[in-house]
Amino acid sequence: MDTHARVVVIGGGITGCAILYHLAKKGWKDVVLLERSELTSGSTWHAAGNLFSLTRPSNAQRLQVYTINLYPEIERESGQAVGYHPTGGMHLAASNDEVTTLAIARARARRNGVEAEWITFEEAKDRAPVLDTKNLKAVLWEPIKGHVDPSSATNAFAAAARKLGAKIHRHTPVTATTPRADGGWDVETPDGTIHAEFVVNAAGLWAREVGALAGIKLPLLPVEHHYLVTEAIPEIEAMDHELPTIGESEAGYYSRQEGKGILLGAYESTCHHWAFDGTPLDFGHELLPNDLARMDRNFEVAMDRMPCLGEAGIKRVINGPMIFSPDLGPLLGPHPELKNYFCACGVMSGLNQGAGIGKVISEWIVDGEPEMDVNFWDVARFGRWAGKRFTFERTKYYYENRQERPYPHLECAAGRPLRTFPAYAAQKARGAVFGFNNGWEQPLWFARPSDEQRDIFGYSRQNWWKTVGEECKAVRRAAGLFEISTFAKYRISGDAACGWLRWLLAGRIPKRPGAVALSPMLSEKGRLIGDLTVSKLDDGSYLLLGAGTMQGQHMRWFDAHKTPGISVENLSDGWSGLMLAGPNARQILAGITHSDVSNDAFPFLSVRRVELEAATDAIVLRVSFSGELGYEIYTPAMYQAGLYDALLRAGAGLGLVPAGSRALASLRVEKAFKSWGLDLAPDYTVMETGMERFVDWKRSGFIGEEAARRHRSQGAAERFVTLSVDAGDADCTGGEPVFRDDVYVGYVTSGAYGYTTNESLALGYLKSQIVDSGAGFEVEINGKRRAASVSDGPRYDPQGLRMRA
Repeated sequence: MDTHARVVVIGGGITGCAILYHLAKKGWKDVVLLERSELTSGSTWHAAGNLFSLTRPSNAQRLQVYTINLYPEIERESGQAVGYHPTGGMHLAASNDEVTTLAIARARARRNGVEAEWITFEEAKDRAPVLDTKNLKAVLWEPIKGHVDPSSATNAFAAAARKLGAKIHRHTPVTATTPRADGGWDVETPDGTIHAEFVVNAAGLWAREVGALAGIKLPLLPVEHHYLVTEAIPEIEAMDHELPTIGESEAGYYSRQEGKGILLGAYESTCHHWAFDGTPLDFGHELLPNDLARMDRNFEVAMDRMPCLGEAGIKRVINGPMIFSPDLGPLLGPHPELKNYFCACGVMSGLNQGAGIGKVISEWIVDGEPEMDVNFWDVARFGRWAGKRFTFERTKYYYENRQERPYPHLECAAGRPLRTFPAYAAQKARGAVFGFNNGWEQPLWFARPSDEQRDIFGYSRQNWWKTVGEECKAVRRAAGLFEISTFAKYRISGDAACGWLRWLLAGRIPKRPGAVALSPMLSEKGRLIGDLTVSKLDDGSYLLLGAGTMQGQHMRWFDAHKTPGISVENLSDGWSGLMLAGPNARQILAGITHSDVSNDAFPFLSVRRVELEAATDAIVLRVSFSGELGYEIYTPAMYQAGLYDALLRAGAGLGLVPAGSRALASLRVEKAFKSWGLDLAPDYTVMETGMERFVDWKRSGFIGEEAARRHRSQGAAERFVTLSVDAGDADCTGGEPVFRDDVYVGYVTSGAYGYTTNESLALGYLKSQIVDSGAGFEVEINGKRRAASVSDGPRYDPQGLRMRA
C-alpha cells in the first residue's frame, strides 16, 4: 500500500476513474484511486449508458459533448473497447409546447456547435422502422446521441490511467479521513494509511458516508430507477443498421437498441427513495425488487410510439439505485468547509458527464481553477440549509417531473418555504408571489386584487407581465420598495483590511470612510469570479456586497486567501436588506430619519450609518440597480419587519409600491446593468464584460493582475451589447442565439420587456468584429427568428443622470 499520494480519489465508478485519468493526463503520476469493492460497483454497472448533448446550461452541454467525443480517444489510449455506439437519436414531440421546448434546446445548442435538426416523419421511420408517428407533431434529430457500455468504459478509463502511472486499489474501503496540519489528509484503509495532499470524494452511492468521515453532510439521497430489456424484436432483426436512441421527454421514457431488442427506461410517476438513512456498506452489484407497475404510464405511451413493444417479451428488468442532489445536478469542487477536499458526487448521468467532470476536477486541483464556469454544479451552491427534508422533497419532485418543460421563470415549490426573512408575512399579505433564492423566499411580483396570486407558466408572456409593468412604472415615476436580503453581505475588518482588499480585488478600494466603489474580483487567470460593492465604514472596517447565490464560493475564496490581521464575517443570514428606489426615494427616507439625506450630505456612491424609525442600527448605501435615485438599507434581521412597515407608511402619500425581483430585472435591463450568473460569470474577462472601467489599472499587486493586463492588451473576443428585439409575445430570457445575415454571431444572456422604453430588450455577447450599432440582426425566440438592432449603450437614461440626482 502506498503511504503518500498527491491525490486520493475515493470511488471506482465511471466518475472516479475519469478523474484519475485526467489527473494523470495532466502529469500528476502520484495519484491513487481507492475502491471499496470492484470497479463500477454501486450505480455505474447497471446504468443504461445513454449519451446525449441537448441540455442546459450551456457549459453542462459543453462537458457532455466533451465526454462523448472522448470515448474513441480513451479506447485508443487504453487499448480496450468502450462499447461506443454513435447511433444518433430522436427527440419526439407530441404537443405544440414540446415542439417549442425542442426548438429552444436546438437554438441554444448553436453556441456549442451542436447541430440538431428537424427531420420529416418519413426520415424518422426510415431510420427507425419501429416508430409510429401518427400522434406526433415533430421529430428532432440529434446526431451526437448514442450509448456506451458502462463496464467497458469505466475499465477503459482505469486502464488508460494506469498506463499514465496512476494506481488503483480494489477491495480497499476507506475507514477514516483525517485532516492534517499541513493541509493534507490521512486516508485510512484496512491496508494502511495514505498521506494525501488532496482527497476527492467520488464515492457515488456512498458519498454521504465518505463525507461523514470528514465531518460534512452532503445533500444527497438515493432513488430507485427502472428500465427493462426486451427479447429480440423482428423489426430490429430485419434492420441493416442500429436503431437510433428514441426518447420523449413529456412522456418520461428513453430507449435504445440492446442486442436485437429494445432497452426501455422510465422516470416513473412515483419516486421511491432508497436507503434514506445510509447506503448499506455490503451493497455492490445487487439490484432492488422490481415494480414494473410504476412504469405503466410511461410504457403505455412508448407502446403507442413503438407498437412492437406490445408484442415483445421481457428478457430482464433492472431496478437499481441512483443518488441525486436536490436539483439533480452533481456536487463538484472544493467543499467550502474543508481544505483540499473535493467533491464529485451526485452524478446522475456519469457515462454522459464523467469525462467532463474528470476534466473539471483535475483542472481545479492542478491549475487552481477549472477552464469553464461550473457554478451551476458547485458543491458550494447548497448551504447547511439544504437538509434531509428539503433534499427528499426536491429529489422526489424533480424525479417525478422529469418531463416538466423548462418554461421561462419557472419556479419549483417543493420543499418550500424553507427560510424566510421577517418581512415575509407582510409581503405575502400584500400579494407577494415568491421565488426561491439560496434557500430564501424572495418576492417576484405583487399580485393585484384582480390577479391570481401565483405564477401561471408558459412560453409566451405570463400572467404577471402587466402587473410587473405597473411596478416598473411606479418606480420610474414615484418609488418602489424591494426585498434584497438575499444579497451576500460580508464585513471585513482589521488593521490589514485595506491592504488585503487591494490584493483580493482588482478595483479601486475606497480611501475615506463613507465612500463606495464597485470592484471585480478576479481569479489567478484573470477571469471574473466576483462582482462586489465595497463600502468603507470606518478606518478599519469595510462592507462587501455581492450575489447571494455565491456565498459559498465567496467564503471559500476568502478563506483560501486569508492573511493575518484581517477578519471576515459573513453577515448574509443575520442581516436583512431593503432597496428604496425612485424619484421620491429621498423624501421617503427623510420621513423615517432625522439624519440629513440631501444630495450634498449623502451623494451617489456613498454609505452612511443611519438611525431609522424601527431600525436603530442601519447601514445605508446610495447606489442604484434600477437606474433611479436609490438606497440600499441593511440592518440586523430583527429590525426588518418594522422597517418595512415604516417605509410603506412614509411612502403612502408619495406613490411608493412594494415591488419584486421581476420588476427590478426589467429596470436594470433598460439600464444595461449586468447581473451575476446571467451576464457575468467566470467564463468572461473584464474586457469582454465591459468591466475594465472598474479595474484600478494604476496600481499593481492584485490577484489576476498579470492575466488581466494580458487580456487588456489582447482585446476581447466577445463584446457585451444591448439588443432591441421585435419579440412578439415572448421576451428573451437568456440562451437565445443571435444571427446576422443568417450567420450565428452571439447569444443572449438575459432579457426583459422595457416598460419605460416600450420595447423588448436583451443583453448578451456578440463577436467583437461584428459589433456595431444598427439593425440587421435576428434573435431566435421559441423557434422563430425575430428582428433586432444593437444599441451603443443603455436604452434608458444613458448618461445616468437620474440615479445621481
